[in-house]
Amino acid sequence: WLSDVIAGIEWCPDNRMNVVNMSLGASSGSTLLEQACRNAADAGILLVAAAGNEGAPVIYPAAYSSVIAVAATDSADRVASWSNKGPQVELSAPGVDVRSTWIGSGYATHSGTSMAAPHVAAVCALLLGRSDPLPPPDPRQVLQATADDLYSLGRDTTSGFGLVDAEEAVTGAQTLP
Repeated sequence: WLSDVIAGIEWCPDNRMNVVNMSLGASSGSTLLEQACRNAADAGILLVAAAGNEGAPVIYPAAYSSVIAVAATDSADRVASWSNKGPQVELSAPGVDVRSTWIGSGYATHSGTSMAAPHVAAVCALLLGRSDPLPPPDPRQVLQATADDLYSLGRDTTSGFGLVDAEEAVTGAQTLP
């Protein structure tokens, strides 16, 4: 239920969460969901969400400006045709044929922006966990600045700022484009 998602987001600031991954979404938003996301972001929480898998506009909550919308890429670093697109897409991450743990069966391979969003959430956690140098005052800006462009220079409506780059985001050093 949407009310459960909202309750989960509202729980995060009170329980000192730093990053929220939302591998879920709906075609329409709500003022209560938008407010919960904005309040969490205002509390310093990085919100990451799947952009959607219909080759359509970005779904909610990813479509809110307080949330990092994530598109899915394949092994050739191309955004999947079915990955939702639009001006809200902020970053891209591996989301095609991703092997991961799976309920009741150990491991499974799946595709979707729900497989891509956790990659970005993990980089957020790594970035916030830095101690030398200290975490940046604007981690979202660091993620954007260190992403590897996939299409046009800068932000585009297919891959956002590009493919999330964990190494560069955390160390500041670019080894491979």
